[in-house]
Amino acid sequence: MKTYLKTILLVLLPCLATAQDTTITNAQNAFYNNVDSAKLSLSKANDDTAKVPLLIELSTAYLVYQADTSIRYAQRAISLARQLDYKKGEAQGMYIYGYALWISGNYDKAIEIALKALDLYKGLQDVKMIAGSYLQLAVLYRDIGDYKQALKYGFLSKKIFDPLILPPGQSLIISSIYLLTNQIDSASFYIEEASDMLKQYKIETGNLQYLYGDVEVKKKNYKEALSYYWSGIPICINQLNYLDLVYLYNSIAQLYYETGNIDSSVYYAKKVLNVSQFTSYQRGAFEAFTILTKDYKLNQQNDSTIKYLELSIALNDSLFSKEKTRAIQNLTFNEQLQQQEKTQQQKEFQNKIKLYSLLAALFVFLLIASILWRNNRRKQKLNTLLQKQKEQIQSTLTELKSTQAQLIQSEKMASLGELTAGIAHEIKNPLNFVNNFSEVNTELIEDLKAELATGNQQEAIKIADDIKDNEQKINHHGKRADAIVKGMLQHSRTSSGQKEPTDINALCDEYLRLSYHGFRAKDKNLPTGQAGFNAKIDTAFDNSIGRINIIPQDIGRVLLNLYNNAFYAVNERLRQACLPDRQAQPDSQYEPSVSVSTKKINDKVELRVKDNGNGIPQKVVDKIFQPFFTTKPTGQGTGLGLSLSYDIIKAHGGEIKVESKEEGSIFIIQIPVV
Repeated sequence: MKTYLKTILLVLLPCLATAQDTTITNAQNAFYNNVDSAKLSLSKANDDTAKVPLLIELSTAYLVYQADTSIRYAQRAISLARQLDYKKGEAQGMYIYGYALWISGNYDKAIEIALKALDLYKGLQDVKMIAGSYLQLAVLYRDIGDYKQALKYGFLSKKIFDPLILPPGQSLIISSIYLLTNQIDSASFYIEEASDMLKQYKIETGNLQYLYGDVEVKKKNYKEALSYYWSGIPICINQLNYLDLVYLYNSIAQLYYETGNIDSSVYYAKKVLNVSQFTSYQRGAFEAFTILTKDYKLNQQNDSTIKYLELSIALNDSLFSKEKTRAIQNLTFNEQLQQQEKTQQQKEFQNKIKLYSLLAALFVFLLIASILWRNNRRKQKLNTLLQKQKEQIQSTLTELKSTQAQLIQSEKMASLGELTAGIAHEIKNPLNFVNNFSEVNTELIEDLKAELATGNQQEAIKIADDIKDNEQKINHHGKRADAIVKGMLQHSRTSSGQKEPTDINALCDEYLRLSYHGFRAKDKNLPTGQAGFNAKIDTAFDNSIGRINIIPQDIGRVLLNLYNNAFYAVNERLRQACLPDRQAQPDSQYEPSVSVSTKKINDKVELRVKDNGNGIPQKVVDKIFQPFFTTKPTGQGTGLGLSLSYDIIKAHGGEIKVESKEEGSIFIIQIPVV
């Protein structure tokens, strides 16, 4: 259902009329189709709040064309809304009712109803429709000639509408009032303001054109005025905007009268009467009768003069009778009196509020003074107690910091302990080579002596070369053992905090092997009877990375934590794959797997550590980097490994995150290259 407010704005502000039909016949067909549809809906509606908007829609539909019918539907809407105590519906009905009375020329009653609608909207605190009611009153007071009141309500409406950024109805109405009071500069200002807003909304309107034309008439620029009037006519015809068309034809007729072109004046005044058959707007017909009376009088056509004079007088009495004028004056006076009473009541209320506020402030002051006096007595006692508590808290804080440092060191030493077995395994290989080659060299030396004794110099030289090769191998494996020991010492000592160029691929590979061998040494036998822990290890290192500036001890600790967690995860899944009797072999379909990869992405290096273990439950994923949080059983984890890793990566300007599914987890580290 169309909203009645939008339709009313189309009537009040012809600049907003946007009918799309291009012929009167099509418009009439559309009108009757809409009315029939609304009537059908109305016949099926119950007497509840849903029926009120249907009555208002019908009243709106008939507003321009059949004002009497519009009034009847508005009255029915108001009556039903009152029965239902539906204040919004009553206010809407009053608002439409006021415009129907305005169209039919019943100004005194229209002002009375408009004031009631305004009070209802104020009660509902509907800011938009309060502004609409103010604008309605501005139009009514303009048409009865009370321009002071009209401007008052026009600016009240504009003050509320401006923040809402609505189309420029207020500016158009205010400019029309200034034109009627011959304030051409003010009128031009608000016409231009309205024009700018109409361009913003991409709206064409005949209303704006006749206002421009009226300004030129005031300046005696009749040719320019006619140009504006002519440009407005096709717009109104295309939009079927009969109200603006009446204004334009009357303005043209009046212009021709002023310039002495009486035949043209008569022609356009009668066109107003032809257009009036499509509207109930009485004011337009009255102005046309007045112009025709003057035209025929100037042409000394007495019969026609008398005819249109009588019609003009009759319509004038209907529109502006003394009784209606007095009624309007009484309404205006009563409204002003009510406003004065409200202002006085507000002042009295504000004075009472001030008095009560002063008394309350005095009471609060005395209460605060009493509380302060009591508190002052307690303050000295509390200060002593607080000082003791402060000392205790300071002592506790010192202990906590010491404990925290010890926990962190404990975590480092725990990771060092896990490395020990792996380091021992790594050292064992080069030491075996050293021992083996040393034994071989001992035997070769004996052979060398024998050959020298027999004078076989050529064979002695070959044996010497073999001894030299073995010595080089002993030296190589000795340096390898030395490097492993240095790596262990580097991991165990406190970090210097200095970054240095480091081969990240070598670092990843070194700690991967140490972690793996350490885990295998720690968990030698599975509950299934399988000898030792084994896992598939995959590496994919990007050789284009080269060396990057990092603190190798710290990044090594991060890698060690991630590798240990990965091997722990796949080992746990391997254990869970066993049958409950602990006698069967693990699931043959499951093979523990840990993969490590590096990749250069723009100005960052990305490290990925992936396992195919049980994964991390989604409900705890966000907590794993918190200090002291661990998913391991009690006694098997401190909850500091990932927390320290998080801090280390952040200190390097990077980030660490985890992606976990039902089977496996991926830890992703990104570190800036520089």
